[in-house]
Amino acid sequence: MDFSLSPEQLDIRERARRFVREECDPIEADWPLSDYDADPALVARLREKFTEYGFRGVAIPTDAGGRGAGTLAKCILFEELRSSWVTYGQTVVWSAFLDPHPVLYQSPEWMREKYLYPILEGREQYHICISEPDAGSDVAAITTRAERVGDHYVLNGVKRWSPDPFHPFTKPEYLLVYAVTSPGMGYKGISTFLVDFPSEGITVGEIKQTAAPGTFLGRVCDLHFNNVKIPAKNILGEENSGFRYVQDQLNRNRTVIGAGCVGGAQKALKIATARAKERVTFGAPLAERQHIQFMLADMVTEIEIGRLLTYKAGWKIDQGEDARVEAAMAKSYCVKMASSVYDRAMQIVGGIGMLEESRLPTTYYQHRIAHLAEGSIEMMKQTIAKSLLTGWG
Repeated sequence: MDFSLSPEQLDIRERARRFVREECDPIEADWPLSDYDADPALVARLREKFTEYGFRGVAIPTDAGGRGAGTLAKCILFEELRSSWVTYGQTVVWSAFLDPHPVLYQSPEWMREKYLYPILEGREQYHICISEPDAGSDVAAITTRAERVGDHYVLNGVKRWSPDPFHPFTKPEYLLVYAVTSPGMGYKGISTFLVDFPSEGITVGEIKQTAAPGTFLGRVCDLHFNNVKIPAKNILGEENSGFRYVQDQLNRNRTVIGAGCVGGAQKALKIATARAKERVTFGAPLAERQHIQFMLADMVTEIEIGRLLTYKAGWKIDQGEDARVEAAMAKSYCVKMASSVYDRAMQIVGGIGMLEESRLPTTYYQHRIAHLAEGSIEMMKQTIAKSLLTGWG
């Protein structure tokens, strides 16, 4: 079994490290706790540099305008980006994390011109609208309705957890909305729509602050759809195929989330290791205490396990294989692992690790949010268990 990375994957990793070293490290000390408070001109420059480094569309096929390096390469990229506070919250590189929907790759040219290429070029971004007040991980429970009326659909409902649509860092040009087109059919009656934003009939609820201000989910809101008219041609793919489409996209996102957690845990380990070497108590560095050594050893071992899980899931996706179980394993293990590593890092760092300026507490909550994003840990375990009981493995 060959665990070595391909020349292209190694190149992406090296350029990601150079991007962090040359573009992020010089400004890291002054980066605000909340990405939303960053200088807009600086964020714009970083996004331009990100594009210049060739990081956009890493996992998107070349015939759709991307680089075609695959999901594993994207995992490598986002693991490395977590080594800097500047890109840690992903607000700077959000549109690169949230790739356009894979169905767009084979869509008509007019649709790609409007909804695919601007994302790949870093000129625009979009929001995914799946969750609702009473429907989260259970996608089949959504009630937002899209009713066909002549040459258009009429959309009604409420979507939750949309990043602040008014802030320039997270303002979308369109929404990818999942809605019921065939009531009574459960997950088999869901379709996907491309909805321009703003559009008549869409209102934005109260902007609320989450416990993770350093991420693009630091400010969220509900989006209300009241008789929003959508051209029938703006349905993505086939009617009633939305659940299948969302599963494909979620598998990719879950895997990359896992990789980001690996990178985040690596950052915490680096901080804890440095502190253990420099902090002297009772006449000796913390690093000489066996219990501290064991904590560090467990942390680095768990990080390596998470890395292997994400790499395997990314590899299977790139091979065109069913990676639902591997993606669920990568996501559920890595988010818990990262939270645990951060908790132990704060313990090793000591009291100063509880100060906001250390960034450890706020970053801990960033990983806590990941326990819920793209499907809860409990849903991931359910996916794994169901597959195991029906013959997986």
